[in-house]
Amino acid sequence: MTAAHPWQALAHAAWTWPTAQALVFPHQQVSKTFREYHDEALALAGALAARGMGRGTHVALLAENRVEWPVVQMACAALGAVVVPLNTHYRRDDLAYALRHSDAEALFCSVEFRSNPYLETVATLRPMLARLRHVFTLEHDYPALIAEGHLFSPRDFDAAQPAALLYTSGTTGFPKGAVLSHRAMMAVGQSSAARLGLQPGDRWTSIIPLFHCAGCVLNLLGCVSHGAAYVGVPSFDPENMFRVIAAERCTVLSGVPTSYLAMLDHPARRNHDLSSLRAGSCGGADANPEVLRRCALEFSMPGLAQVYGQTEGATLFACPEPDDPLRWETVGKPLPGCDIRIVDPQTLALRATGEIGEIQARGPMVMDGYYNNPDATAETIIGGGWLRTGDLGYLRPDGRLVVAGGRLRDMIIRGGENIYPAEIEMVLQQHEAVAEAAVFGEPDDYYGETVSAAVKLHAPVTAGSLQALCAARIARFKVPSTIYLVETFPLTPSGKIRKVELRAWAKDKRLERLR
Repeated sequence: MTAAHPWQALAHAAWTWPTAQALVFPHQQVSKTFREYHDEALALAGALAARGMGRGTHVALLAENRVEWPVVQMACAALGAVVVPLNTHYRRDDLAYALRHSDAEALFCSVEFRSNPYLETVATLRPMLARLRHVFTLEHDYPALIAEGHLFSPRDFDAAQPAALLYTSGTTGFPKGAVLSHRAMMAVGQSSAARLGLQPGDRWTSIIPLFHCAGCVLNLLGCVSHGAAYVGVPSFDPENMFRVIAAERCTVLSGVPTSYLAMLDHPARRNHDLSSLRAGSCGGADANPEVLRRCALEFSMPGLAQVYGQTEGATLFACPEPDDPLRWETVGKPLPGCDIRIVDPQTLALRATGEIGEIQARGPMVMDGYYNNPDATAETIIGGGWLRTGDLGYLRPDGRLVVAGGRLRDMIIRGGENIYPAEIEMVLQQHEAVAEAAVFGEPDDYYGETVSAAVKLHAPVTAGSLQALCAARIARFKVPSTIYLVETFPLTPSGKIRKVELRAWAKDKRLERLR
């Protein structure tokens, strides 16, 4: 069945495979069949409807990967509400901005995760969040909502309506909320899973958090639309992944280059039976074909493929088939309904086959726009419905897309996490000792890139003090691992800092490290 709406896909799965496992979360020692998944989501939708929530209500979700997460997502789909997944690394400032900007009226959250006290932080923010009417904990409030037993009959299946609001960092220093329709999410969930060869009875696990579009779209909706089980882990740890794959006999694995490299080089890998794996996807950063080739061979995972997309495209634009001979060197052909073109970034003139330029995409998976940000939307979605990805690549004569690795936008990708320097620079410049700051990425064999900063000071300060300031205000993966001291910045004729030159200075060890 091809469904344009997630609830229709889950209803079909509950009818077709009622007793098959749909959700498996070993760390919680819980699993749900498709029928249980369906019925629990209906019960939750009924409880939310009884509290005045419905079509268009924004429901935020702040939690690690756990069995309640996909149920909340599907309850929102049944209700016609818009789910707002929040990054589990968010601290006070990140969280305050996202909750306020998204107009969230309800929040589901874990009490805490990895020493990040979500409930306590939200409690301190409530006075400044006028629209936030309900806060539910997944540990305590969620079971009570399910137990209320409200009856609910979904009737709104408008696939063009907004389904999710996912935040992605912005060059202005503030995250941008990409609005994805039900149709966009299902277009990717169904077609990418089909392209990877997913079948009923498959067991798909992933190191990717559910707040990422790859988690809540590619993984969850891919599984629902194909009768496969999603096997969840709370966070990435190589040895735990080995145990889960072996114990649950997982057949498909999703990750990013950093996670595959960590698993490949882990000394405990050979102690676990990974022979159930047959296919998988790798995206989120530039993938090394040799690493993917080794993973495919040493994990006995022949169908591992490099994929390409972004949040603004509901996860993926292109994906190879498991037997594509070029699945490690290219990201395959565009998904059904997706058009890809390569243009000159300045003139937008079409590039010839084989010539590098900006990758642009259009199709049902493209976002509706950035929430409450018409200027950024107009800059990103241009005439003809083309989405400017900001990434560089080229098309081969056979139609396969090659991502060239360069990015037009000033973005850092650290272990699959997108990081924009402006946000970090704003925090550094709040310190009284910092006159000016510039943040840039440096190459790293493990993470792909790490975050570095160069600062000009007007008073003494230690690197540790600046890193502590960042750690208290923004997610830890954004905190600069190295901070350099400069007296003057290299500038363009228009007065902008030349970060390319800063990177070159760092590489040549011409920058002094702040201690």
